[in-house]
Amino acid sequence: MHEMYVACIGNFDGVHLGHRAIMKTTVDVSESLKMQSTAISIVYPWGYYFPNFPGIIYPVAQRLELILATGIERVITANMADIRYLEPEKYISGLVKQGVKAFVVGKDFTFGSGAKGNVDLLERLSKEMDFGVVVVHDTLHNERRVSSSWIRESLVKGDIGLANTLLGKKYSIRGKVYKDKQLGSKIGFPTANISRGDEKLVTPKSGVYIVKSQINSRDYFGLLNIGFRPTINTSEEVKYEIYFFDYSGSLYDRNLELELLEFIRPELKFESLDDLIEQIRHDVKVSKRWLEIHSDML
Repeated sequence: MHEMYVACIGNFDGVHLGHRAIMKTTVDVSESLKMQSTAISIVYPWGYYFPNFPGIIYPVAQRLELILATGIERVITANMADIRYLEPEKYISGLVKQGVKAFVVGKDFTFGSGAKGNVDLLERLSKEMDFGVVVVHDTLHNERRVSSSWIRESLVKGDIGLANTLLGKKYSIRGKVYKDKQLGSKIGFPTANISRGDEKLVTPKSGVYIVKSQINSRDYFGLLNIGFRPTINTSEEVKYEIYFFDYSGSLYDRNLELELLEFIRPELKFESLDDLIEQIRHDVKVSKRWLEIHSDML
């Protein structure tokens, strides 16, 4: 006999405000029915995305952490490659046999082969298979539906403020620090380079961002440069290079999480290292002033 549970289903990339509304309802319904709350997160293989897809907002592991942080008790991942050809009725029937007694979905929810299943079909199947359906209305911002694609669009444009609003939290980048040429130390601004791993992740607009990170249980602020470092030697791949204002010590091989607070300028190519140094000094002043003004929201 399977344990009975209430499930929400979706890709849930970003775990944004709309997703959180669905998950809160899932938790509320599960508590009222005295069942376990579960999120079924659909994971897509790279080849499933269209050619110009900018990338997912968060790595899958981080997505699952964020889902659990909403109060959901269990997360199940399902690979789209394994379920994309299932007929809608068979897909839902399989979940019901595994113990789902109620589904919580958005009004545009689709499922099954060719996305042929929709909320109307789900409600018809609920009568045949004896399960409940709760439809959650869209979450709107400025009269537009909050969506993962809107957040990706905002990140690509460098509108980090909008992305953070739609996410309901600060967008963050995680990665492991690796050793590079250490030019930053030579010009007076020691930096750490971060590798984000192998997943197809969205790249925010190239440029300089004010960021916050926690190291050894203490908050540090700094500047993150995302781009190709055209002044030094143009890289073929995007680099993530962080300079912390007040941190001293080695960060090599450490895993960092950087919250992006504000975009301050696009990436520029300078005529000389002296020009670059002068610009960094200016960026630091601008950033510290911004942090002073916005200290109440950090």
